[in-house]
Amino acid sequence: MLYPTIGMPVMGKDLFRRYQQYKYTWCLRRAGATVQLLEPDVSKEGMASVLNRCAGFLFPGGPDIWPELYGQASQIGSGKPDRTRDGYEPELLRIVLAAQRPLFCIGRGMQLLNVVLGGTLIQDLKLKQEYPHMDYPNRFSATHPIELDPDSLISQLLGSDAATVNSLHHQAVDTVGEGLWIAADSPEGFPEAVELEDYPFSLAVQWHPEYMTRVPAQQRLFQGFVDACR
Repeated sequence: MLYPTIGMPVMGKDLFRRYQQYKYTWCLRRAGATVQLLEPDVSKEGMASVLNRCAGFLFPGGPDIWPELYGQASQIGSGKPDRTRDGYEPELLRIVLAAQRPLFCIGRGMQLLNVVLGGTLIQDLKLKQEYPHMDYPNRFSATHPIELDPDSLISQLLGSDAATVNSLHHQAVDTVGEGLWIAADSPEGFPEAVELEDYPFSLAVQWHPEYMTRVPAQQRLFQGFVDACR
């Protein structure tokens, strides 16, 4: 499979969401993939069609996940969810996991993976942070350090057990979902990457490498994912 097809849920129709979406698709195409943008369809036929067409799946960033999906009421500081995405993406992710397709989850995508596997989220970490974790103006820059487990896939791809990354989130993984382990964390102890035990290929990162691909190591995350799909 020379140019594997990667499925990615549509992030939205407005100009800002299209800009965000473009950053992901550009990185995937640069790594040698074809990208299939997935419109919400939870029918049995729709899900089967997606699995037939796509070799791997990327779950991108976006708005806060509806807290009821992880058994909580909305708290002060929690943002407005996208109920369309919250209705579709968990169902899609479950069939992807069952099929054990290569998986790359970024930002909200990492949080979604944690929620689908029974974990919970910190709804607003502003009072607990040491570094500004919602720092959109500096999205193209590395703004805070992280430590990586040297045995993790993310460490292998980045070629180091430490890195500096950007930060575009105000929520974080709290209780870790079943089968996940923390592969990287921030100085405050917030999970910055998680990986799945006994899974063919899974990357899940809290930062946004799609904005940092001027750093070659960050593009290697997309390349490693596409190579696994190939």
